[in-house]
Amino acid sequence: MIEILDLPEFVVGMRLSGSVTADDVERAYKVTEEALERNDRVSLYAEVDDSMSLTFEGVLKDLVNVPGQLGKLSRYFRAAVVTDQKWIAAAARVEGLVFSSIDVRVFAKIDREKAIAWISEKPEPIPVPDAPALTVKFLATDNNDVFAYEIDGRLREADTKEVVAKFAPYMEREGKINVLGRFKNFNGFDLMSLFDDDLLKLKYRSASKVERYALIGVKPWMRNFLELIDPLISANIRLFDQTEEPAAWEWVGANEVNSAEEHVNDEGATSSAA
Repeated sequence: MIEILDLPEFVVGMRLSGSVTADDVERAYKVTEEALERNDRVSLYAEVDDSMSLTFEGVLKDLVNVPGQLGKLSRYFRAAVVTDQKWIAAAARVEGLVFSSIDVRVFAKIDREKAIAWISEKPEPIPVPDAPALTVKFLATDNNDVFAYEIDGRLREADTKEVVAKFAPYMEREGKINVLGRFKNFNGFDLMSLFDDDLLKLKYRSASKVERYALIGVKPWMRNFLELIDPLISANIRLFDQTEEPAAWEWVGANEVNSAEEHVNDEGATSSAA
């Protein structure tokens, strides 16, 4: 059976003894979910009696529920296991290695009070990872009708949103525009970056607006794809190797200006190199 213990609200505490069934496992997960609804992070405390044994149904139920918890790992702070059973202690330590974001510690029964004191410490806030730097930067040119950019790394959704924001004003100008894209260390894209609603709208609008599109240093797979779709779009796409960059700039009718300075066009719009 599983007995729920009275511990701080951010701690899910249990005492396991005798035969642990599927109903017991289900109840344990239910209590944990309720704790997660009330708290940003929770800790887990399990006191395992020597008489504890899992039924087959209990093991199966545990395996069924585990995948649903994988996306919540950052919300678990600590896990304390109090037991004198060596195989359970070993299993807990293995889980501590697999789920390394959770601080897992094993205590002997004689150290029960020490375990409760440790697990009762308030969880630290969920760590917020630093947002990765944008992989796209915009190149200032000496021609107001040429939009130029560089991609260095993997294209993500945040990058596409930045491209949309920078490119949209070019759609409001009179006449055609040319585009130049330079690829450095390009290693693909996140799928969601292609399905941004604003990006799809922009692609539709730009289909008849772009006259020449120069791409420098694209990967072989991308080159094959672009050459395949070239007859289907109105823009004239030309691919250049990295050694042919000067020819690419000449073809779109512009030069790159000092990337450390801002270039102000005649209409008062400012484009800056990232």
